[in-house]
Amino acid sequence: MPLNQSTLKAVIFDLDDTLYDHLHSARFGLQQLARRYPAMESVSIQELEDRYSDALEAVHLRLLSGEVDQQEARTIRMQQLFSSFCISVDDDTAFAEYRQFRADYDSVCQVVAGSHELLSCLMERGYQLAIMTNNLVSEQIPKLRQLDLEQYFDVVSISEDVGVAKPHPKIFEVTLERLGLHRHEVVMVGDSLASDIAGAIGVGMPTVWLDRRPDLKRSSPSEVTEIVSGDLRETTKCVDAILRAHARR
Repeated sequence: MPLNQSTLKAVIFDLDDTLYDHLHSARFGLQQLARRYPAMESVSIQELEDRYSDALEAVHLRLLSGEVDQQEARTIRMQQLFSSFCISVDDDTAFAEYRQFRADYDSVCQVVAGSHELLSCLMERGYQLAIMTNNLVSEQIPKLRQLDLEQYFDVVSISEDVGVAKPHPKIFEVTLERLGLHRHEVVMVGDSLASDIAGAIGVGMPTVWLDRRPDLKRSSPSEVTEIVSGDLRETTKCVDAILRAHARR
């Protein structure tokens, strides 16, 4: 099917690990944490990342639902990570370790390589751009500003603001409403098969999967266009992937 640019009007991006290099920041923060706890240094950085990710996911939905507040979520997250190494820490210690982890995390904040170039290229071509991200407004807006990404976006949809998180259909529908567009006029770009890609497919939206971990050799659904380089540095290929995804709708 030939590429059809005429009805593509907007590109919707996930933020964490699509434009913001969360993997880089989290890895540095965890490496610094592990230096203070020999049990953590005894495992590979990949295993440490996996355990942190498990702890993050376990408490994140409770935070978004309002069951726990931000400080409680951060404290519980660190306690669950420590518990996976059979280390018991009280609330004050857990939160103090989170604050140090976060300071280390923020100290190396950076975009996924190629983000600015790709966004500039899409803007120059006249496409509207939107962010659709799971997290708190107080977490995500500062990231956009710190990384000088806010300038590119016509719409920013954050799960706390919308009231549901990806892959719930409502956040996709709200983003389309804010853009004033229909699902066939946009393409969703994201790194998470579970939230970005599955959610977009669920509402009939064309998708591009940015595989940030090609070493894991995961596969995506057949209808999904892939960027397997791990980043966005090849602007022309990324734009082509977006156009191909839209043409396959």
